[in-house]
Amino acid sequence: LFHLPINSMQLAVLLLQLLPVADALLLQPSVLPACRSPRKSPSLQKLLVQKSCINNRIHDNNLIELSSSATIISGRRSPSVALSDEKQTTMGLTESGQNKILFDDDDSSSKTGQYFWKWRNHDIFCEVRTPADISYSKSRPKVILLHGFGASTTYWRQTMEILQNEGFEVHALDLLGQGRSSKPYCRTRDDGPVKFPYKLYPTDPAVNIAAEEVTSPTSMGKNTNTKINYSINLWANMIDDYARHCCMDEVILMGNSLGSLVALSAATGDFIETPNNIDRENFFGYLAGNHLGEQSRVRGVCLFNCAVGLNSMNVLKNPSFSAVRRNVLKWVFEVLNKLIFDNEALLKFALNNIVTKELLRDALKSLYTYNPDQVDDELVDSFYYPAKFGGDGAIEAIRQIYTNDAGLTPMEITAKYPQIMNKLPIHLIWGDADVVTPIQGDVGHFYCDRVANNRCGRGMTTIDVVRGGHLLFDDNPLDTHNSLLRWINKRLM
Repeated sequence: LFHLPINSMQLAVLLLQLLPVADALLLQPSVLPACRSPRKSPSLQKLLVQKSCINNRIHDNNLIELSSSATIISGRRSPSVALSDEKQTTMGLTESGQNKILFDDDDSSSKTGQYFWKWRNHDIFCEVRTPADISYSKSRPKVILLHGFGASTTYWRQTMEILQNEGFEVHALDLLGQGRSSKPYCRTRDDGPVKFPYKLYPTDPAVNIAAEEVTSPTSMGKNTNTKINYSINLWANMIDDYARHCCMDEVILMGNSLGSLVALSAATGDFIETPNNIDRENFFGYLAGNHLGEQSRVRGVCLFNCAVGLNSMNVLKNPSFSAVRRNVLKWVFEVLNKLIFDNEALLKFALNNIVTKELLRDALKSLYTYNPDQVDDELVDSFYYPAKFGGDGAIEAIRQIYTNDAGLTPMEITAKYPQIMNKLPIHLIWGDADVVTPIQGDVGHFYCDRVANNRCGRGMTTIDVVRGGHLLFDDNPLDTHNSLLRWINKRLM
């Protein structure tokens, strides 16, 4: 492998970093009518061109060093000003009273809180946005955003702003092992918190931070000395515990790529560990409920470019594959895993010596097919720093995501829980130029067929195709969020 030209090696690293799931089976023409383009919304267009939406950046007075016991001041306040306990909401409090989100009910402006939530001794980075009218938002479901492989809360910037302006309380989390959250690694010592430089992005263009060297030390979650087995169900369990921790009554789950599968697992309670699935209704998730009186708290699920599994190995489950084709693909996956993805030394060498901001910028632009100019320094840094400075835990997370069991496909989840999936409002928004999880693949084929032939009961599943790539909500926010808000207002409210 080391005899390959450097361009080939760089290409391998790009695939490693940004293309975790890809399937390219042909979409039957008969199901194409199920995919429709959303209508334009003048009000949304006006909203998107507002300065607050375009310049959605981290406030420098909000970006302070985070720790597991930090109290983070949000909104327009100075980090040195703490709210009284009476004015702080209880949302985000751990059992020990740590990790307080700083929302003042008396403040009339919308707010953003960033903090670490303790989960199983790991630090989970959370960003919470509340609208100006908190009393109005309390009557609406909470929204939880779940990112895809290698990403973080950052690329939800447009979505968080839109939903916040629509009166929703929005919660975006970095999944364990990714973004700014802890990246556990089983070893003989504990490296403690990891600091990395994170550029400040002012909301006011007049603020002069032109110098390239201007950075602020911001902590990522502590990389604990813990053995972790990454899976879709592990993250679904984390999201379910977070919703219980925040005492959420009603929730809308939204996921991108593998985050879509996390949303489906949390909504169905598939993550629950019971022997042979016996008496599963007695072991229920907070969000999914059970059949003994505990109702589901999930109002709906929105999937942006849904993946086929934790990794690409789930394409082997396609029933149309011949035995020869399946065995050949299985052999290819095994070879790639042994040579690259399960090779910790090679992964460490690639991240330390090959991956650069310029390389990541070019790779991200290939995913932003509608508007590549959306790939700015903030977005590149959100991918670069966690991978580059995440320590051995970042390498371990990448290794496991590529080589662990891929989990259930969306098709298998639907077949396993028909009573839930046929009653749950599900909306899919797909980028027509997505090269990672193309709509021509088996997942897109499945959902288009499900919608076209009304296989989901009373039209509970809907799908829109918009211009854009894999990260369509940041690539083409106008069409994507127009589709999202129309579905919310029509189906859920």
